Amino acid sequence: MIAPDTPKQISPTRDPVVAATTGGPVPTLPERLADLAGSAFLHAAEVTVAEPCAPGFIRVELRSDAFRDAAWTPGTKVQIRTRRGTLKLRTYTPTRWDADTTELIAYTHGDGPATDWFRGAAAGATCDVLGPRKSIDLRGLDRAVFIGDESSIALAIALSGVTSRVDHVFEASDPDAVTAMLASRGLAESSVVVPKTADPQQLLTRARAAAPTEPFDLVVTGDAKTVHQVRRDSRDWPNRPGQTKGKAYWAEGRAGLD
Repeated sequence: MIAPDTPKQISPTRDPVVAATTGGPVPTLPERLADLAGSAFLHAAEVTVAEPCAPGFIRVELRSDAFRDAAWTPGTKVQIRTRRGTLKLRTYTPTRWDADTTELIAYTHGDGPATDWFRGAAAGATCDVLGPRKSIDLRGLDRAVFIGDESSIALAIALSGVTSRVDHVFEASDPDAVTAMLASRGLAESSVVVPKTADPQQLLTRARAAAPTEPFDLVVTGDAKTVHQVRRDSRDWPNRPGQTKGKAYWAEGRAGLD
């Protein structure tokens, strides 16, 4: 998942007290407690690679010795904290997991702490990581139809490591940027990208057309409204999916979904 930049948990603002010895702000008690609590379940990770991969998308590789003990499977999620003194976490789907290194693809729309962190990320930068944790289990999928948006691209990349027998349909605010992102990972030829509009009919028509005549499974993620619409419409497809794996990553006007 490439989560919208909305907070998972609200944290207090920093107290403007300035320490005479350091010239910087003194952490408040809630901030200190957040760091103490975070140390119990968060792992420090270092950026080894940070680079743009398409307009609005940034690829980051994170390394941590703690990752070696992780039980990662395609479709699991991680949550990252980009600054200390808070328990605000943003959720992302690793595209792969290689011993002590994982890769994230961030969609850097809007403004916010996580977006700013990814835009400014460079080798040597640090963050704290929770996970991997259960989200969507992609193991065992063979023939599949994948429906999503910008926030779903990392999951699509993870699925490509499980099976190549996938037809993708994406809705996007910037179809050219999403097409470029998909092309950079070899997924453009198996993908249709439609503009995101208030009327879902074009997306639903393309999704229905993508359904093969042979047995298949459906994976749908992204906008909560779209996930609901595709699930409901798929019940009337001529060839219905054997199983549907769906998850809403975000919803208009709501704080981050997990």
